[in-house]
Amino acid sequence: FSKALANAEEDAFLNGDGVGKPLGIFAATGGGQVGVTAASTTAITADEVINLIYALKRPYRKNAKFIVNDQTLAVLRKLKDGNGAYMWQPSLQIGEPDRLLGYPIYTSAYVPAILAGKPVIAFGDFSYYNIGDRGVRSFQELKELYAGNGMIGYVAKERVDGKLVLPEAVQILKMKA
Repeated sequence: FSKALANAEEDAFLNGDGVGKPLGIFAATGGGQVGVTAASTTAITADEVINLIYALKRPYRKNAKFIVNDQTLAVLRKLKDGNGAYMWQPSLQIGEPDRLLGYPIYTSAYVPAILAGKPVIAFGDFSYYNIGDRGVRSFQELKELYAGNGMIGYVAKERVDGKLVLPEAVQILKMKA
């Protein structure tokens, strides 16, 4: 149950539209601000990543991090500077995140993949995303419903909400439509 609830929360906190679920970081309205739109529908350049960093106002860069999916991470790991050196900086310490241009980078399977018109990278200070837990988790056993098959069913419920309270604290790189 804990993994299923955690996965549902992560998806909602990133992609939720605010209707019956939290308002996610990638929400078109109320999420992070689109700071950079890629010139391509399928590729990201090093310059666009640099522009994304500087689209974020200076006070928020101090605690800024990237959030991407694995497909986007593979693209970012292959980016090189003008001298042919990779921009990616793998962590050499246990417990420390890898870095891109000096900033920590995290992955989530729920960040949209690189597709035309989709937001694919969030960069910012995510401490401005507030999460509210409403009550406790509840579990219910459903014996009667599955008794004919010799099984027992369970239902788990919880109420949470979330919202980026300061949209300018997170900038989004969106692919060209």
